[in-house]
Amino acid sequence: MELNELTPHPPARPPGYDPERQAPAPAGRTRENSSTAFLDGLRGAAALFVFIQHSIGSFDYNVHEHGFGEAGHWHLASLPFVRILFNGGGAAVAIFFVLSGYVLSRSPLRLVRDGKTDACLGSLVSAVVRRPIRLYAPPLAVTLAFALLLHAPFHLVQELPWPQRKDDVFLEVMNWVVDAAHFFNPFQAHSNEAWFTYSIVVWTIPIELKGSMLIYGLSALHASRWLSAPRSVLVWSIAAVVLLQMGFWTMACFIGGLILACLDVYALDVSFLSRYCSQRIQTVLQHVAFVVGYYLLCQPAHDGDPDYSLNTPGWHMLTALIPRAYSKNQYYRYWTSWGALLLVYATLRIPWLQYLLKTRPLRYLGRVSFMFYLIHLPMQYMVGDRVARMFGHVPPFAPKESWWDNRLHVPDVGPPGFNTRFLLSTAIMLPLNLVAADFLTRVLDMPCVRLGKRLVQRLGLENRMSSRKAETEG
Repeated sequence: MELNELTPHPPARPPGYDPERQAPAPAGRTRENSSTAFLDGLRGAAALFVFIQHSIGSFDYNVHEHGFGEAGHWHLASLPFVRILFNGGGAAVAIFFVLSGYVLSRSPLRLVRDGKTDACLGSLVSAVVRRPIRLYAPPLAVTLAFALLLHAPFHLVQELPWPQRKDDVFLEVMNWVVDAAHFFNPFQAHSNEAWFTYSIVVWTIPIELKGSMLIYGLSALHASRWLSAPRSVLVWSIAAVVLLQMGFWTMACFIGGLILACLDVYALDVSFLSRYCSQRIQTVLQHVAFVVGYYLLCQPAHDGDPDYSLNTPGWHMLTALIPRAYSKNQYYRYWTSWGALLLVYATLRIPWLQYLLKTRPLRYLGRVSFMFYLIHLPMQYMVGDRVARMFGHVPPFAPKESWWDNRLHVPDVGPPGFNTRFLLSTAIMLPLNLVAADFLTRVLDMPCVRLGKRLVQRLGLENRMSSRKAETEG
């Protein structure tokens, strides 16, 4: 889920050489901002959406998930374009998958474009070895720690309806081992309807691994030059549309990211549009893609209740067009996938959007986003619930009363999403989560990245790639 998975230093090029085969430079892709740093910011914003959605539910009992104007609901948090901040978890996951498809394929495609096929294949072999470590080691460590914390003294983790605490630590660890072996097995179906006992958010991790391997395979196929870049985009586009229609939205998002990378590396869309459209028209089209994608990502969504979307003004027809392959728990995945593709495409083209996403806070969120994503629910179980109850938010379904209930009682005023107790709790929990995420990024995430690199070195893959490259150049 990182941006530096396959990004070797670009080779030196002669003066005046255009990296996009001398095609017109895409709007928003100048020499100054040609890096993908702004995608860090987009990933950080998406991680923030997940955090807020998982935090707000107990404060308004999910009334913000209703569509604006649906069944008499007129909440500010449900407004189009605003609701993604409060109910953007599903949108964020689609964005994560599209970004992964783009980032993982961009460097191999550039190597193929520059005629460095051997280097491309070598980097893909290295990535295949490193990627499972990168994706699996951190969530395994975090969930094991959470399993142990269930038995920490002073009830650090409160009694939860799920997972149920085992009788002792030994049984807990054994249960974790069995569940982890089953869940993280990549050779089985995964979706958000099948959760890991010790963390409901890691359902995306095995899918990330499968999608990564799919991207590596398609990139290797492209390296064979069996199809030209335009024909590859056509074939991949057909595959992505078919997968989306059949309900396989996760792999469609990965392939969509691959398509965007190919468009970017070979400047195919800009070359095509520049023949028929002025720069102003291209800018308008890019902003239309942004607005439409943003709107689709804001679809009213609640697992098991398509009526939330079907009965919302402006969403009836779109909801009716969702293929029947999507269940009641998955219906919103169709349009959020399209929205993610359009939004990421627009982000790659619109300079002011890139400038916004490259601001320091968003880039910082992007840097710690993986650990932020993994630890925000354990932090909620250990600290967040206590903070909310301290301010007076004691849900009726909560377990027995605690000594910290109403210690700093605050009247709960304001509409859902903007009510005082939620805002105060978020103001405390967000910094705490970021501190923990920053610490774990340094002591867990980055060492896992280095571990993968060392394993590649131990296996001699880098030496073989270097030798092969020398033989080719010789």
